[in-house]
Amino acid sequence: MPRRRDVDPAAIDDLLRSRERVATHAELVSVGVPLSTVCSRIQRAGAWQRLLPGVVLTHSGVPSRRERMLGALAYAGPGSVLTGSAALGIYGLGAARGERDVHVLIHEPTRRQSRPGVLIERTRRLPEPVLRARLPLAPPPRALIDACRQIERLDDVRAMVADAVQSRLCSVSEVQDALDASARQRTALAREVVAEVAAGVRSAAEARVRAVFTKHHVLQPNWNWGLYTADGAHLLTPDGWWDGIGCALQIDSMTWHLLPALYKRTQQVQRLMSVHDIPFLPVAPADVFADEVGFVRQVRAFLATHADHVRNPGLEARPPLSARAR
Repeated sequence: MPRRRDVDPAAIDDLLRSRERVATHAELVSVGVPLSTVCSRIQRAGAWQRLLPGVVLTHSGVPSRRERMLGALAYAGPGSVLTGSAALGIYGLGAARGERDVHVLIHEPTRRQSRPGVLIERTRRLPEPVLRARLPLAPPPRALIDACRQIERLDDVRAMVADAVQSRLCSVSEVQDALDASARQRTALAREVVAEVAAGVRSAAEARVRAVFTKHHVLQPNWNWGLYTADGAHLLTPDGWWDGIGCALQIDSMTWHLLPALYKRTQQVQRLMSVHDIPFLPVAPADVFADEVGFVRQVRAFLATHADHVRNPGLEARPPLSARAR
């Protein structure tokens, strides 16, 4: 009869401290905890709980989001990497926060199945992990594309991509490169949104207005072009800019501009446009949805009214950096 391994309380404490109270059966057995003890403690009235097959959380309370991520990595095995909204939330992306499934990448030969609350994806292109908060994460562009592939609504994809670009988590070119390197499955929405962002669109509201202009054959403005003074100093960046007549489109909304600071910036921009003789049309996104035809009629009337407006000769319009890089 094999000799039972002695329990090492210090080793158990060290293991649970280093694993933040999330451990596999094999790890617990390796420090002397009998498998029978593990099983008894994760029963209904036990002091521990089963997170995933072979993975234990050594308290009986509600698992935190971090404990769920640690459990998913332990279940997926060595070399696994967090991606999608799980990774983006750790990077600080507001649009990714929430209780979505924990998305984990594993190398293709590894055999693991998705479980409730955990999405396991095998890939031949397992990225080099970025260590944040002591967790291995896919690089931001890859995590963003993986997150978008799990989203069904176009506006939600727009919000996430715009938030990532606005917050400078990743550049437009980095997102495009990650998209080009990914499989095409479930990337149609992401590809549509990246094309919008490459055209200068920087918010879900701008994307909506751009789509309406395309549908009704309204002259598209240049999106997020910067206006500069004669000495090269940046003056302002309206949401939309009709260069031929020197007029602007400004989208006013705390809800639709993804970062609250941008709403205050919008007010400052409107004051500068008034000072520098730039006629502008303020737009509330809700108005576009409530009466699309009426909105288009107002835009056309604005363009007709200012058709003879001469652009301030002291201003130069330049495309956003992402557009100049293409």
